[in-house]
Amino acid sequence: MEEKQAKVFKFKDIFKAWNHSFRFHRLMISGVAYILMGLVAYFLIFDTLLKPMAMFGMRDSMLIALKLFSVKSIIGIILIAFIMFIAKMSIAFSIRTEVVDDEIFVGWKDVFKFLGKNIKTFVFYVLGWILLFVLVALGLLFFYVIGMIPYVGSLWLSIMYLIPFAISLFAVLALVILCFTCTYGAVIVGVEQESAMDSIISLFHLIKDHGVYIIATHVLSWIVGCIAFCFVFVVVQGAVALTSWGAHLIMGQEFAKITIPKFFGFIVLLFPGLNMGFGIGGYYLIPGFIISIFLIFIAAILYSYFFNYMTAAQTFIYLSSQDKFYPKRKDDEEDVSTDEDEEDKKDEEVVEEEVDLEIDVEEKEKE
Repeated sequence: MEEKQAKVFKFKDIFKAWNHSFRFHRLMISGVAYILMGLVAYFLIFDTLLKPMAMFGMRDSMLIALKLFSVKSIIGIILIAFIMFIAKMSIAFSIRTEVVDDEIFVGWKDVFKFLGKNIKTFVFYVLGWILLFVLVALGLLFFYVIGMIPYVGSLWLSIMYLIPFAISLFAVLALVILCFTCTYGAVIVGVEQESAMDSIISLFHLIKDHGVYIIATHVLSWIVGCIAFCFVFVVVQGAVALTSWGAHLIMGQEFAKITIPKFFGFIVLLFPGLNMGFGIGGYYLIPGFIISIFLIFIAAILYSYFFNYMTAAQTFIYLSSQDKFYPKRKDDEEDVSTDEDEEDKKDEEVVEEEVDLEIDVEEKEKE
């Protein structure tokens, strides 16, 4: 088997995010993720948090939000975090396969295979963080419960003070690193494709060893990402406006009659240059509905572009923070399987030779 050549990524590779964020399947992953997050936010968070803010204003809405911060909205926030995590790790896997493993085309089939193989890692990754904080809480609780004993407890805590302090220090560090879970945690799972605990440990090492580099490059990627998003935003909005203008020019009143359904009225806010009203209704609701569906997907891809760009940038930031990467090729798996087959064949041949020798010996004894 040929030796794999290690790849080294540097700071300048971060700017490749612009190119790699334009792959269609990555744009679709981020677009679908945004649609799902929008649905979750509408059904689980809007009624409890956003609707009161829109109705009663900012001052009163803060009090209302605190009162209405229910289990329903907490579940919504958790679901949004999970969707973001899965989308980010899928995009990171796609980029890693392309730039490290030299796969020319990475499509939906490869992404679905990755998700099927690593969804267990995602579940245990979440459970690993929960277990970590449970153990920290139990450790602190052990010292504090003994500290409740009169007279003895205060002396106990004073002698053992450095141990609960060290546990608290670790807990605060874990909370800080937890802030990077939905960003670089997802990228590590997508790039390394390791077990859940290995991914958590890798995230700790990343922040501990390269914390300043990660934060500095992250801020820089935000600035570049904002510029990139503004460029894409202007181009797409211009394309929508030009499409409507051309249709009005050629089709005239026939285009003006197209009716956007009322429940899709928010599309006019997403595309101010759409220049389409609510028309006359009736038959013209059908083309209006079809156009609205297309515009929703275009809006999802457009407004999720920044998410897609930042995921690509974070992937390259992580790649550039490591010493080297070895490609994971399909050929390697095939070579391993062929080596195992050859070993099995050799073992079978040895067994057959031993059996033949035994038969020869028995025949000679009989003679």
